[in-house]
Amino acid sequence: MNYFKYLTIVMLAILAACNNFDPFVVTEKPYVNQTSVQLYVGPHAGDRNTIQLVSSPAGKSYVWTSQDPTVVTVTQSGLLTAVGEGITTVTIASDDDKTVVDVNVKEFIPLTGFTLSTQSVIGFWQDKTRVFVTYTPENATDVNLEWSSSNRNVAEAYNNGLIKTLEEGRATVTVKHGNIEQTIDVWVPAPPVKMSKAGWSIPGYDPNSDDGTIGYSSQQRSDGGGVPSIIDDNLNTYWHARWSGAASNYPHWFIIDLGEEVTIAQVGMARRTGDNRGQKGYQVFTCLASGAVNLSDPNTWDWQDQGDIPFDSNRDGIQIQPLSKFPQARYVKVYIADKYRGSNNFAMVGDFSVYIFKD
Repeated sequence: MNYFKYLTIVMLAILAACNNFDPFVVTEKPYVNQTSVQLYVGPHAGDRNTIQLVSSPAGKSYVWTSQDPTVVTVTQSGLLTAVGEGITTVTIASDDDKTVVDVNVKEFIPLTGFTLSTQSVIGFWQDKTRVFVTYTPENATDVNLEWSSSNRNVAEAYNNGLIKTLEEGRATVTVKHGNIEQTIDVWVPAPPVKMSKAGWSIPGYDPNSDDGTIGYSSQQRSDGGGVPSIIDDNLNTYWHARWSGAASNYPHWFIIDLGEEVTIAQVGMARRTGDNRGQKGYQVFTCLASGAVNLSDPNTWDWQDQGDIPFDSNRDGIQIQPLSKFPQARYVKVYIADKYRGSNNFAMVGDFSVYIFKD
């Protein structure tokens, strides 16, 4: 009997202790289908200035309140209407809990135009090219553009401005916003081929002098064969900058007339075979036929800088490097600045070649 007596006392103590704690309460928190809302005002806002929110559980009674009715108003059915620019909140309250929705109201400014960073793309298999967009006006509200490709086997276009080239062929990428439209020509060419030098020439070449002309800085005819050796496809001949008499010094340069306008993918240079004293790099400039208005003065031509090309003066044979912009050109200028100086004052070139895209 004592056992049951003590057990009863313990149970009563436990029950008494429980009464010292607050009971667990289950609240009825409203669920709303959006936690943040973007609305617009202004003459171009249209139906972008309202939104119908939905709360649940259905059939329950909630109180809808706007923290700032000068920014947005709300009905007791959850219809929000933008009034003025600003940031505020809308509260949906039950008897014992609430949910808060963030609201941002801006003036709607329509997009009137846009400019693309390029109208043409040349790429190979699995190349990716990013096209950048400039919007008009710069503070336009809706700048979502639709990107599409006329041939998705050749090129795929994504709405973030990325174009991925896939297989040989041509495609047109169209960029649209409403009735505003621009296009990009996409070409995935076959691998580049070495251009024939049959139609090449050096402007102003003088076979009777080592002095420079409009087409080159100088030459040493008695050593290697002179400037035509650059384009004779023979690595046993070479161009050597002038070293006798009034010896030359850096910078050295030469111009090649390709004879026709081509799309250049790569260029290649070979050193004087077995001689490592020459240049350690060079710079390439290109010019369209239309950019060479005064043929007697290449200094006035519209030269486009294609960048610096690395060159290993310790290696025989042609060294091929791509031109990242794939320029169209009739004329090529190779400029060997002092920063590419070798172990003496003279540049030496055994061969120069151009590799082109062909349709």
